[in-house]
Amino acid sequence: MERKVTALYGQYSRGDMSRRVFLGHLAQIAGGTAAALTMLPALEAQAQSRAAAQTEPLSDLACDVLVLGGGLAGSAAAVVAAQNGANVVLLDKSPDVAGGNSVMTSGFLYFAGRRYDSPPAELYDTVMANGVAHPDLAMAWAENCSLVIPWLLGCGVSLRDGEQGGALEPVSEIGDGPVYRKDTGTKTLNKLRNCLTRHGGVAMTRVEAVSLIRENGRVRGVIARRGQREASFRARSTVLTAGGFSNNKEMLRQHVGPGAPLCKLRGSVNSTGDSLRMALEVDAKAVNLKYFYGHLLSLNALTDDRFWPFPRVDGIVSNSGILVDRQGNRFADEHRDGDIGVTNDLGRSNDPLGASLIFDQEAWDSVRGNPDPARPGEPAPNPWLLEKDGGLHIRPTAEQLAESLGIDRFGLARTIETFNRQAETGNFTGVPRSGSPRPLRGPLYGLKVVPGITFTMGGPLVNGRSQVLNAAEEPIPGLFAGGDAIGGLMGGYNGGYTGGVTQALTTGMLAGKNAAALSREA
Repeated sequence: MERKVTALYGQYSRGDMSRRVFLGHLAQIAGGTAAALTMLPALEAQAQSRAAAQTEPLSDLACDVLVLGGGLAGSAAAVVAAQNGANVVLLDKSPDVAGGNSVMTSGFLYFAGRRYDSPPAELYDTVMANGVAHPDLAMAWAENCSLVIPWLLGCGVSLRDGEQGGALEPVSEIGDGPVYRKDTGTKTLNKLRNCLTRHGGVAMTRVEAVSLIRENGRVRGVIARRGQREASFRARSTVLTAGGFSNNKEMLRQHVGPGAPLCKLRGSVNSTGDSLRMALEVDAKAVNLKYFYGHLLSLNALTDDRFWPFPRVDGIVSNSGILVDRQGNRFADEHRDGDIGVTNDLGRSNDPLGASLIFDQEAWDSVRGNPDPARPGEPAPNPWLLEKDGGLHIRPTAEQLAESLGIDRFGLARTIETFNRQAETGNFTGVPRSGSPRPLRGPLYGLKVVPGITFTMGGPLVNGRSQVLNAAEEPIPGLFAGGDAIGGLMGGYNGGYTGGVTQALTTGMLAGKNAAALSREA
C-alpha cells in the first residue's frame, strides 16, 4: 500500500490530477475518506522533506556530459554516456524522478509499424516515405532500432513481448483520471536512474535550465536555476532532452496554428519548449515545427480527467467514421496513420473545437472492450464513453443527430448521403478518403471531439550523431539533442509517427554515445 500511496501522491504533486480526484483515490486505498485525511499530513511532510533535499542552493559544477531533461531520452543519453566512461550530470526541473511525457507513457515500443529487428533499409524507407524526415537522421534511427531492446534488458528494464518490440514494464495499474498506465514510466525511469548511479552519474531534480553557455562558437554547458539561485553547469558536451513545446501556448500558436492552444494537452505539463528556446538562442535550425503526435478525444476531456489520454477514438475513425465541422461538412481525409494526420489538420485549424465524429453501430461495436492487445487494460471507447457520460449521441437519422450535436442538420444529411454514395463506388471526389470505407447505416452515433496533443514532432534539426545543426546544417560544437526535443524524424501529411518511446531511446542513446566521445576529444 505504501508504494501505491507514494506513487499517487507523486501524480498529485506533479499536477497530473486534481485534489478532488487525488483524495478520492487515496480514500479507496486507505479504506475511507477519514483515513485518507489522516494520512495526508504525513504525506505532505514526507514530500516537504524530499523537497528540502532538492532545494539546497546550487553551486557551480563541471562535468564531461551534461544532460538537460530526465525523461526516457535524457535517461538513455545519460546512462549511455556514463557507460562510455564520461562523467555525467543529468538535470530535470520536475520534483520527482522526471516529469515529462515518459511518466505517462504506455511503454509501447513502436518502430514505424515494423519489427524492431527489421532490415535498416526497410525501416529507413518507411520513415522517408512521409516526405519530411532528414536522410542522415532517418538512417541512424533505422540502424540503431535493433539495439534498443537488448540495451533496455541490460539496464534491468522489464519488457513484454510483442509483434513489433513489446512494451516497457507491462505490470501497471490504470488511473481512473487521467487514464494512463501509472507505473510503466516511473518504473522504467527509476531503473534507468539506478543504472546511471551505478555507473557514477549524478541526477538532480528541481533544476531548471535557463540558457546555454556559448564561448567562441561552442556550447559549454548551461546556466541553471533552483529557486532564486542560479549556477553554471559547465560541460564538454551538452544534451537537450527537455521535451517539446506542447504546453507552450505561444509556441503552439506560432508554429502549429492559431487554434492549437485550444487543443487538449494529452501529455506532460513540463513540455514548455525549453529545448527549442535554448537551441534557437544559439542559432540552431528548427524543422517540422507544425507537426505533432496526438489523437482525437471526447470534447469532455477538456473538463473531465476521465477522458484523457484515453480512450482514443482512432478505431472508430478507421471504421468509416467521418469528421464534420459545424456546418456538417467533411473537411479532411480522416484515415491517415490512424487518426494522427486528421488530428493535425484539426489542431492546425481556426476551429479545433468545432468538429464532430459521425459513425454507426458497426463502428461502435468494433471498439468494444480492449481491441489493442499491446495496451492491455487501457479503456476502449465502448463502453467507456457510454457508461461515463462521455458526450455520446445516438439518433435514428442524420437530421436528429445534427440537432442533438448542435450542427447544421441539412449539411450533415447531405454529407452522409454523399459519403455513402461515394463509399459504394469507391470514387471519392472533393474531400478524399483513404482506407476502405463503407456506407454508414442508422442508428447514427455522434461525438464532439478535440485534438489531444501528446508531443510536438518538430524542434532543432539533428544529424545521425544527434548533433544539433545550425542554419547551414553544420554541427553546433558541443550541442546534442534527443527525444521529443528534436526535429527531422517525424511529421508529414500522413502523420509520420515513428514511435515516441523508440525515438526517445534511439536518439537518446545516440546522443549519449557521441556526446561522450566528443567530450574525450574536447
